Parts: sequence; structure tokens; C-alpha cells
Amino acid sequence: MDKNKVIKKLNEMMNLEISGALKYLQYSYYVFGLNRIPIVGFLREQATESIGHSTKLGDKIVALGGLPTIKVDEDLKARKLTTEQILRESVQIETKALNGYMNLLNDVADDVVMDSFIRDFISEESGHLEEVEKMLRN
Repeated sequence: MDKNKVIKKLNEMMNLEISGALKYLQYSYYVFGLNRIPIVGFLREQATESIGHSTKLGDKIVALGGLPTIKVDEDLKARKLTTEQILRESVQIETKALNGYMNLLNDVADDVVMDSFIRDFISEESGHLEEVEKMLRN
């Protein structure tokens, strides 16, 4: 395993998770209508989980001898979104995270502990993606 390459990718994923947390929190402010309470709850749960993921990733970066570097490049301007638009953007967030972890899996294949660590994220992101996709079904 190339530690420097893995640390770089872990930092990218940590920042993706932090960015996702901020987006989910912001999205939660825009939900109106009869389904507001469960959808806001879902979005805030996703934000909390994304912070948890970023924390685990930061700790792993340090364990590997690296330095977690936080930089959020997202422009989170206020905008009007429907609940469906929010959920469609959530699919994009979850897909990007899932793809990032899948890509990282190739770099840790020869390290059983890191392989297991990354597979846990893949499993969680896959579950999130499935849930959002089900929410979008008619």
C-alpha cells in the first residue's frame, strides 16, 4: 500500500464527507410540506453521519502518519429547492462518495485492516444511496 497516495485520497474523502454534511444541513432548512419532519430528520441524520465519517477518516489519516487537511470548496448560497431536487442532489452526493470509496479500495487491497475500513464506508454509502433512491420512487 502506498501510504502517501492513500493519505491523499483519505483527505479527499474526508473533505467530501464534510462538504456533504454541510449540504445536508443546508438542505434541511429548505424542506416544507406534509413530509417535512421525516425528511428533515433524514437529512440531519445524514449530516451527522457525514461528520462521523470525516472524523474516522481524519483519525485514520493521523494513524497512517499523515495530516488531515480540511478545505471546503462548496458554495452554499441560499436557493429555493423542492424536496425532489434536494433528494436528487443527495443521490449525486452519495454516488460521488460511493465511487470515491470504491476507487480507494483498489489502493488498500493489500492491507486487510484498511480494506475492511474502506468496505465499511462502501456498505454505509450504498445503503444511503438505496434509501434516497427509494424515496424518489413514485
